[in-house]
Amino acid sequence: MRLTSLLPDGEPNCMALKLRQMLILLDCGLGQEQLYAMPVREGGLTETHKNVAELAAVTATTSKQTNATNNKRPNSTVSNAEQTDLRQDWASFLKSSTASFQPNKKKARTGDGAGVPETRLEGESGLGSGSGSGAGSASASANSPSAKGTSPTASRDYMFKLPDFSGIDLKSIDVVLISNYNHILALPYLTEFTDFQGRIFATEPTIEFGRQLMTEFVSFFGTAVASSPHEAIDRKKLVARSGAGLYPAYTLADIKACIDKIQAVRFREHITLYGSLKLTAHSAGYCLGSSNWLVQIGTENIAFVSSSSTQSNLHPDLFDGTLLEHASTVVAADLCPKGSTTYDSGMNDICANVARTIARKGHVLIPCTISGFLFDLLEDIHLHLNRMGLVSQVQYSFVSPVADTALQYSNILAEWMAPRKQEMVYLPEAPLLHGLLLEKGAAKNYKSVHGAFSSDLKHPCIVFGGHPTLRSGPMVNLLHMWGRNSNNSIIFIEPRVDVPASLEPYEGLEISQSICPLDIRLSIDQLVEVMNKYRHAKHVLVPRSATSSTLADGTAELSDAKGTTSTSAIRWSSYKVGESIQLDMGSLYETVLLSEELAKGIYPQAFGNTSYAAVAGSLSIYNNQMQLEPASVTGRQVLALYTQRQLRGVMNLQNLLAGLVAIGVVDPEVTESGPDKDETGSTLPEIKVEFELAGRRSCIIVREDETIVKCDESVRPLLREPILKCFQTL
Repeated sequence: MRLTSLLPDGEPNCMALKLRQMLILLDCGLGQEQLYAMPVREGGLTETHKNVAELAAVTATTSKQTNATNNKRPNSTVSNAEQTDLRQDWASFLKSSTASFQPNKKKARTGDGAGVPETRLEGESGLGSGSGSGAGSASASANSPSAKGTSPTASRDYMFKLPDFSGIDLKSIDVVLISNYNHILALPYLTEFTDFQGRIFATEPTIEFGRQLMTEFVSFFGTAVASSPHEAIDRKKLVARSGAGLYPAYTLADIKACIDKIQAVRFREHITLYGSLKLTAHSAGYCLGSSNWLVQIGTENIAFVSSSSTQSNLHPDLFDGTLLEHASTVVAADLCPKGSTTYDSGMNDICANVARTIARKGHVLIPCTISGFLFDLLEDIHLHLNRMGLVSQVQYSFVSPVADTALQYSNILAEWMAPRKQEMVYLPEAPLLHGLLLEKGAAKNYKSVHGAFSSDLKHPCIVFGGHPTLRSGPMVNLLHMWGRNSNNSIIFIEPRVDVPASLEPYEGLEISQSICPLDIRLSIDQLVEVMNKYRHAKHVLVPRSATSSTLADGTAELSDAKGTTSTSAIRWSSYKVGESIQLDMGSLYETVLLSEELAKGIYPQAFGNTSYAAVAGSLSIYNNQMQLEPASVTGRQVLALYTQRQLRGVMNLQNLLAGLVAIGVVDPEVTESGPDKDETGSTLPEIKVEFELAGRRSCIIVREDETIVKCDESVRPLLREPILKCFQTL
């Protein structure tokens, strides 16, 4: 077995697992760290059709601005030179697409409701040109808290870091297993940009929420070229030039084609592929439809534990640890960083901050995706405000291009929820609170901050949605509108977000800022506890960040409270991006099928209540399936050299004594003894026959399941025939 991590720890998962002849991709996440080095998108999407001079000016301007930003953020993952080259490639790509499509000139549109003032950048056209994206990003005046280093002509094209597929033949990937929708964003790149031909498996909620997340991703970070037909542009050429591994966003057509290739599975549904590959999904307890996978080939069982949670008071189905009972190796991924606050503590802080803001008539911004623990967060906030007597004053708003779909779909997935939530379906009652709030009008959803959001706005308001990085989406607009009021607050709940980097482009913010990450993933301490509970896996692989050191023999010392190291029961090892971990599975036996032709020539012999037959043939392996077939003439000659007689039966004492007398043994001594301990410590009754033959003292010990001969080597050939007569030859 060989495991390779294709994305750094802290980014969404993507791992390549080589198991015998099978190549399995575990998750397909998209790296987004480089977003922090990109400009904030305001005023909608960049127009695609510009002349070469404008594109060159955009590229030069953006390079200078990005240099300034990167100088302030030395840890940026995208170098200045890389960004310049990539933007030039992307500009050339956009230019080449203009030959097939006519320019779409978009009319300027201004804000149309109280609470959303018109803001402009010189040369741009006011609040949200829209550009078909649904992102609803606002422009900003020179005096507003706009993005640093942006200009009227600044590029809004985003590039994304894919998993490092350079060492993998993508055409040879047999299976892709998706654990949850947070690790699926790079899948369209794999299915639509490469020669991938394998199978993809995920649960139904993962597929649907993944579709919504991809759609939102394109809305926030795509370009106007997203509306262009797939066939008109050869994006693989751009991908080939992009040596740094950064890619533009895919299109809505790519999303549909990708989703159509995914096969839905249910929890504990057994899937058999390619003869001997068996896959089973188990609940991970993290979000709706989140799954851990058990991969079985022959006698090798590998459990992939990704984004799992043992938190029992949330809405997803509970963590199912039964897959660990059958796993000899466990690959643990996407663990909670050491030192993270507990979920309950973080929830208490959020509820307290929200209540304080609502009490002073301020708005609350919570940048997050419309899925996951947002549904539990909403319930806790609503209950807390109700206890504080503030619930009647507040309006809940969900702003996202997919808000309506996500909220409606989540309430019909009761079978994927915890038992207490499933029971509510039969009352009948919506299992998640937002269904009731939407029905009563206390909560509303919007595609963007334009139009209805402005007219419906109620003071105070709690707004969920937008991209947590604050580089695009409705939160950009709302920060420009409400960021200078200290009565308002913004609360960061996503555990992966670099908050200082998210806020870096914004100047003059007086809005109250709170960092309360809600992280329900397994910590290293919880993982150790889970593994000790089941104690069936012999080898556990964890991210390098979860270890404090690696010993000389390759085992890891964990950074848990006890500093756990390898024991006789479990061996711990670590992995990191770009490093292949090779493990010897240690399988001693394999399952082999008999061909029909060979089986016809087998005639078992009865030995008591059991029948045996000697089998010899030519072994063939295809699709991980082993089969014995009749050997050729040459094969039979080779097999004959290695054929040995096998003895079966129970030793008959009288026949043995008669045989010994026949070869000249006189007065053998027979002693029957009670149970005695053997080498393994078990007790067995035995009969001992002692005699002298050819001047050498010898002994034969007869037990129920074995016969032991103790004699000189010169005497052993003489004892052969008397012993063979007591058994049948197979």
